[in-house]
Amino acid sequence: PPPTAVPTATSTPIPTPELINPLEEAMQAEAESLNAAFTLLDKNNTGIWQYAGNSFLHPIALAAADGMAYMIDGGRVLAFALYQPTPPQLLLAPGDQIEGVPVLEPYDLALSGGQLIVLDRSADIYRYDLSRQTWALERYDRPVSDTSSHYYVALAANPANNDRVLLETSYNYVLAYAPGEAERIFIPDDARAIDASAINDRFYVLAQKGFADTAVAALYVNGNTIYRFAPNTDIIRPRQIWAAETAVYLLDWNGRRLLTLHPDKGYVREITQLPPDVSAFAVDPAGDLILAGKERLYFPGRPEQWQTIPDGPTLSDPQPHDPDWLANLPDLLMPIQGSGLPNRDLQMPGAPRHYRLGVTAGADMYWWAGTQVRAAADGVVIRANRNYRPPTEYEYQQGRARIEALGYTPEEVLDAYRGMQVWLWHEDGTVTRYVHLSAIYPEIVKGATVTQGQIIGEVGNTGSPSARNDGMEDAHLHFELRRGDHYLGQYLRPIETRELFAALFSIEE
Repeated sequence: PPPTAVPTATSTPIPTPELINPLEEAMQAEAESLNAAFTLLDKNNTGIWQYAGNSFLHPIALAAADGMAYMIDGGRVLAFALYQPTPPQLLLAPGDQIEGVPVLEPYDLALSGGQLIVLDRSADIYRYDLSRQTWALERYDRPVSDTSSHYYVALAANPANNDRVLLETSYNYVLAYAPGEAERIFIPDDARAIDASAINDRFYVLAQKGFADTAVAALYVNGNTIYRFAPNTDIIRPRQIWAAETAVYLLDWNGRRLLTLHPDKGYVREITQLPPDVSAFAVDPAGDLILAGKERLYFPGRPEQWQTIPDGPTLSDPQPHDPDWLANLPDLLMPIQGSGLPNRDLQMPGAPRHYRLGVTAGADMYWWAGTQVRAAADGVVIRANRNYRPPTEYEYQQGRARIEALGYTPEEVLDAYRGMQVWLWHEDGTVTRYVHLSAIYPEIVKGATVTQGQIIGEVGNTGSPSARNDGMEDAHLHFELRRGDHYLGQYLRPIETRELFAALFSIEE
């Protein structure tokens, strides 16, 4: 079943708050070259609310209005009272149910007309009435289908008309929808969608350029590209875009830099150097900036806001989005020689799998059936099910019926979908999984030691829906890296997952 709600701690230690933000001279120099203002956030101009350990580790969405802030971290929706430093309130967590639909993993949110709207990895949208404090299912998008391949990677709301805005990455469009109507605005198909924001008749879209390290920020008005909006700096490792009436804010440099852009022309007005742990930001209706980092909220321009806040809901160890753990992962060898990461976000961890009402936990690398698969790192075999037996048609349909009845894929059905597989345990405690194999080599048995690069099996399609047909249709390697009950990429933005995997597979062939 999906993970249960997180526990609540009563006496978690709180670190002493301090703000260490060494000057990035290159960032300052760029501001000077652009004739833009430069601000370095430090204890003289920025307040900190320091929360208990494991309260939140790497927030990926934040919104604020009417004295409240709302955050997504670790798949949970948290609420913060900004008028007094109190522990956050847990509003929603994986495993909760809304109108009979199990929550999988919330990962974006927005405020709209007295409501908090939340996007799930499954593509469902939940709505929280702020005055009544009740949840409702606004949009169910989890059908069992072998062909569904849309992937919404971001959610926004237009304050002018309360339209919801979804950013799609498989077919490259912005979907603005309201009750009874929907509008699609197609964006360039040579860029990978990251984030979107809407205000009045405008859509701002942030997207990664194809086969490049830089990104593009684009403006659309009534579906038309406004080419005069052109930021005059390279956008590197982007995270968020946020549109206000008088400015557009863009978070890049993996959270280290906040650009304030002209809303019509896009040129840089100000560069703000943020503390190293910042991963999300919001601008409230009054124009005040709020930043979120590991166990912290930051308040630029309000240095008097300096508090430690005990207790509150916390996450149990280990967590897959803990920045300290992610920074110390070992280098890996690509499990298929000559392969690269999948081009589509749909083939990366965290993408929806509509055919089974779930989310994928690994990267899908499409190669010819029979292609050799090798160990990504030294390890010990903890599973090798070469005796896998495909389900009968009756068993397959019974599994589908269970999925539809539960609203998600139970573990035993999911394991059957994985087919023939090998699991390796590694010295740092992580586990790699090699799934849908057509063969497992004889020496790969439980308890055997393998070395990095050793051939362990061959690419296939066992367990996948396509395996019910003849031949090796849809042959690919499904590769997972796990920490405890979690997969690498869980609770991260798609762009962060891609950057992380690219950094891990750094060993030369």
